[in-house]
Parts: sequence; structure tokens; C-alpha cells
Amino acid sequence: MTSVSTVRITGIGVELPADVVTTAEVEERAGLRERFGLEPGWLEHVTGVRTRRWASAEVQPSELATAAGGKALARAGLDPLEVDTLIFAGITRDCLEPATANLVADALGARNARVFDLLNACNSLVDAIDVGDSLIRCGKAERVLVATGERASLAIDWQARTMEELLQAPSDDPGRGLRAREFRSDATQWRHAIGGRFRPGTQACELCGGLLDRTFHCDGRNLFAAAFGLLYPTMETVMQRTGWGYDELDVIFCHQPTKRFVEKAIPFLGDLGRAADKLWGTAERYGNTSTTSLALAMAEAEAAGTLAAGAKVLVLAPSSGVSAAAMTMVW
Repeated sequence: MTSVSTVRITGIGVELPADVVTTAEVEERAGLRERFGLEPGWLEHVTGVRTRRWASAEVQPSELATAAGGKALARAGLDPLEVDTLIFAGITRDCLEPATANLVADALGARNARVFDLLNACNSLVDAIDVGDSLIRCGKAERVLVATGERASLAIDWQARTMEELLQAPSDDPGRGLRAREFRSDATQWRHAIGGRFRPGTQACELCGGLLDRTFHCDGRNLFAAAFGLLYPTMETVMQRTGWGYDELDVIFCHQPTKRFVEKAIPFLGDLGRAADKLWGTAERYGNTSTTSLALAMAEAEAAGTLAAGAKVLVLAPSSGVSAAAMTMVW
């Protein structure tokens, strides 16, 4: 293989679980009225999320990733045997070992691919794209498939003791040239969101003896402040490096934990605030789809004709940790 100077995305695929769960159903199951005295509709009001998709209990993350990956390959006109690297970028996975990428590659028939998992909270997808891009540019790969599938609904703590613990109601969901990229992290802020924590051996579950706490705990207010504080300069840097003005953008994709996250951020976005109408939104219909949110938004925009050949695109990705990423590309 030889190194290349231009890398592009040739296909996107999405697999949406069939079950639509309304916020009213989440409120009822969580007992918001009985336990916290909240009026019906309160949760939708504070999050801006009306519905989300949840997979059936027997469905594994690798199955969602396989279905989405197969559609992406078909869209790109590629046979699975032509894939030489497959990266699984989901937070939830079928097992800790081996890498879930093995299960996806096996199911797809990508027998020639080098496979591995990559994990960095909700920014796993953009980091995997960056790694795939780097592998291609340095000649270590020619065709990279980035796949993700999430079963984040399994991390909901239905017995939450406080509203802060309850306000995370995740969803389940799938997975032309890149111009500029910028990645930043502030590892001192990791305590704001923790999921799938391994307890010390002295704190095993009294009932089952398990050490894994699968629930997700989040301090939303401080996480927003930390993540947005990192995202804004990251975004400004990548736009300056690309040499574009915000008015030149055709579409903007941003990881959206909730619809309110975006609405709260817009007043602080400076020049980008005036281009907010170009942001492709999914949170109201799908909730927080974690690593799959950007691929879902891009697939929808492409199907609608908004993400067309030659479109100037800005991708933004805030994440717990905290991390922030920004990319520009011409589709």
C-alpha cells in the first residue's frame, strides 16, 4: 500500500430498532409523579426529547452494528472482503474480550479485515474516523469500515434516588474529503459522567457478587459547562484552519445528548449561532444515541438531499471525559 493525500467517506448506513418509546412511557415507568411529584410532560419539557428507539432485549450491540455496516458497504458498492480494517466504536459491547469488532467482521464476512475496538465515550465514532483516516493516509489501510451499535437503554437506573441520576434516558441506535480536524481533552473533568463502573473487590454486589455497576450516573450541569467550554475553541480552531466562514457551511452535525443541550449552547456560539438553522437535529425524535448520533444525522441528511456531493460540512462532537472534536469536510 502507498500513502494517499485525500480520504473520503463513501457510504453511511443506519439500523434503527423498531420499538418507539415515548417520553411519557419513560415517565410512567420511572414513577416521576409518584416518587418526585412531577407533572406529566415534565421530562419532555426539560430534555426536548419526545421519542427514542429501544432494541428488543435479545438484540446485541454487534447485531445493530452489523446491520448498519452492511448498509454502509452496500451504499459504497463494496464487498465485505474488500474491507481491510474494521473498527467497532460502540460504548456498549457484546463482551469485554474479545473485541466486539470480531463479532461484527464475522457476521459481515469481512474475513480480510484487521479488527479492533476503540472507546472514548460518545466521541468514539469521530475518534475511529480519525484513526481510519490516519491509517489510510499513511498507507496501512485502503478501505476502513467504522461500525457502532448501542444498547444504552440497559444503563438506565430506574430506581434513581435523585433527579440528577434520573435525567439520563439513553436510546439504542445504529452505525468527500476530510479537510481539517481538531481534538482536545481535559482529563480532570472525568467525574461528571461515569457508566459501567467496576467496583473494588471489597464492594461487590451483596446479591450477585458482581463488581460491575452497569448504571450511568451524570452531573449534567457541570458536564455541559466542561464539554462546551472545550468544544467552542475546538470548533473555532478547525474553522480557521479550513479557511471557511460559518455562512459558507451547508450543514452542521453535532452530537446531541438532548435537544435542550443544543438550545442552551446556541446563544454562546458567536458566529455559529447565526448558522444554527443548518444544524441537523435528531435528539427530539431519538434522544441521546451516544456514539451513533452523528452517523444517524448524516444518513438522514443524505437521504433528504441536504448532504449532497460538494456540501461543506462541520461535525462537532462533545463528550464526557471530557473531550471535544471538530471536523470539516466536503462531501
